[in-house]
Amino acid sequence: MHELTVFLAVGAALLYGTGAWRRAQHRCIDRRAIACFTLGLLVIAAALLSPLHHLAEARLWAHMVQHELLMVVAAPLFVAARPLGMLAWIVPLRIPRPLCDPGVAFTVHALAIWLWHIPGLFEASAQTPALHMVQHASFFASALMFWESVLRGPGRGVASLFATMMHTGALGALMALAGRPWYAGYTLEDQQLAGLVMWVPAGLAYPIAAMLVVSRTLRRCAT
Repeated sequence: MHELTVFLAVGAALLYGTGAWRRAQHRCIDRRAIACFTLGLLVIAAALLSPLHHLAEARLWAHMVQHELLMVVAAPLFVAARPLGMLAWIVPLRIPRPLCDPGVAFTVHALAIWLWHIPGLFEASAQTPALHMVQHASFFASALMFWESVLRGPGRGVASLFATMMHTGALGALMALAGRPWYAGYTLEDQQLAGLVMWVPAGLAYPIAAMLVVSRTLRRCAT
């Protein structure tokens, strides 16, 4: 699976780099977007290619850190990098309108989070490498939809951020305060720590993002 992750990351970098180079022939280089894309790739590498990946095979809290790095760090960085705008310089692209709707994006992302934490599905993904890759991909892809919708519609986007903070916090709290392990092969203490990761540090990403979105909107209104 490491080889597939590297292949996809290198392929994405080549496509993005080609689009950024072609764009630079006609406009100024968007250094901010390129920096966000580079940081996003580094975060994905830290989540899936670093020693954290091997630790996550034995520790649930490390597995949770992987998920949160993909969903609340790498995904918004990729959206801020405007990859579709860069790729449009190579091939014409258009996002289907329903995928940009905040309600649709919120629902898809919420379903991905809750469904993969059902004990049967979670344990199956832990035992099957291909299914594990699908789990990571669904988290990341739905997070891309979510963060894209947040930036496209600031009003409904802030509401989506608040609602996501509430339901992910609730799931994290349920894991942290549970009286018995949910998943075979993990201790109760490990699960409680994983729940705290989702509940507290990961949960802070949403109000911080909401403040940034509101600040950005106010600056636009002022100008």
